[in-house]
Amino acid sequence: MDRLAAAARSAGAQVIVGVGGGKAIDTAKGVRMALGARIVIVPTIASNDSPTSRLAVLYTEAHVLAEVRLMGTNPDVVLVDTAVIAQAPARFFAAGIGDALSKKFEVEQCTAAGGTNFFKGRPTELALAIADRCYAIIRSDGIAAMEAVRRKTPDTAMEAVVEATILLSGLAFESGGLSIAHSLTRGFSVVPQLARALHGEQVALGLLAQLVAEGRDAAFLDDLRGFYAAIGLPTTLSALAVVDAAAVDEIVDVSWRTAPYIRNFTPELSRERLRDAVAAIRS
Repeated sequence: MDRLAAAARSAGAQVIVGVGGGKAIDTAKGVRMALGARIVIVPTIASNDSPTSRLAVLYTEAHVLAEVRLMGTNPDVVLVDTAVIAQAPARFFAAGIGDALSKKFEVEQCTAAGGTNFFKGRPTELALAIADRCYAIIRSDGIAAMEAVRRKTPDTAMEAVVEATILLSGLAFESGGLSIAHSLTRGFSVVPQLARALHGEQVALGLLAQLVAEGRDAAFLDDLRGFYAAIGLPTTLSALAVVDAAAVDEIVDVSWRTAPYIRNFTPELSRERLRDAVAAIRS
């Protein structure tokens, strides 16, 4: 960010264009913050909703989440070509679905708990509606969209899911807030096996833990796990080679201490309840 910001400043750049995946996009956002310039985002994968949001996520060299920075405004232009998105490995598209699936449940929890969104305001009714529609599109069209990506040929199902995972998901979390599912990515990032997973894969696991903490019944969880399997998302920590019980304590400890939205949850969350929820998705 610093190196490119210096180069852009010396060139008198007025518009920053970020083309690529999450790291390229977040780097472009960092340059935009340094210069106060306009920014155009052109994602080449649909692995999360970062193209739409103001957030830039910074990691250490070990890929541990270190900092989240906020642009003053959302990107000026987000240009998504689904013909390009379809050429990327299917795993990225599946991760985008994993990231977006959680928004319905996180926005609902943040709202019920009286939490704030990413503009330091109360979640809006519109955010709840967007999050709900995002989930509905993914559940109705997600499997067909994955088939289109595997064929590398966009179709109407893929178009709908791209809109859900990049646009609706981003609008929902910024205006509606987050909860346990994204909070656990803080803890996941300190476990080497999980740190190598894509953000959306981490969030998908975090969502399962959140739903366990909510007390969802077995039929609901089994249905969602079946959808995960069809999409290609992990359903347990052990699927990502995390088998050590001590990892659960580490995940919970880091998430509890560092995630700013871990307490956007009702009934009031305890550390013990969070640990039980994470332990429930271990295997």
